[in-house]
Amino acid sequence: MIKGYDYTISFTALEIGEHNFDFKVDKSLFEKFENEDLLDSNVDVKVKLIKEERVLTFNFYFKGVLNVLCDRCLEPLDFKIEGEKNLFVKFGEEFMEEESMDDDIIIIPNTEHEIDLSHYIYELILLQIPIKCSHPKGKCNKDMIDRINNAEPQIEQEVDPRWAELKKIKFE
Repeated sequence: MIKGYDYTISFTALEIGEHNFDFKVDKSLFEKFENEDLLDSNVDVKVKLIKEERVLTFNFYFKGVLNVLCDRCLEPLDFKIEGEKNLFVKFGEEFMEEESMDDDIIIIPNTEHEIDLSHYIYELILLQIPIKCSHPKGKCNKDMIDRINNAEPQIEQEVDPRWAELKKIKFE
């Protein structure tokens, strides 16, 4: 298991065929990219590299737990993630990225000898965080929910009549 910042695979010394790598992703990866939204993570990432003459195929499988703040009560919240994704690396003159519906394709210069997967793993995990993170109903910090529900309504200011119609839209 590789832990910490080293998510680099040197592929030139590898023989044609299948190779397996295991990575342990913790908070340090998110600190590297200066992401403070994620409080902690404990994710296992298994990478199967299929090396061919002109293409590298990376099959990622990840499973673990992320810890973020609840959007309702601001208490820490753990949630499980699991998924898989493919990355195809081709060789060309210069670096390029392409995206398809299911897989990503990267073109790297012919002179490259290794690939750093840290940014790709970071994005894979980050995309698992839902837009709204909250505890199941009834599991939030009761004190905080009571404070929110009992907060005094703010004094309404006069709204510009051009925007009055927008006040009719209700958000939940």
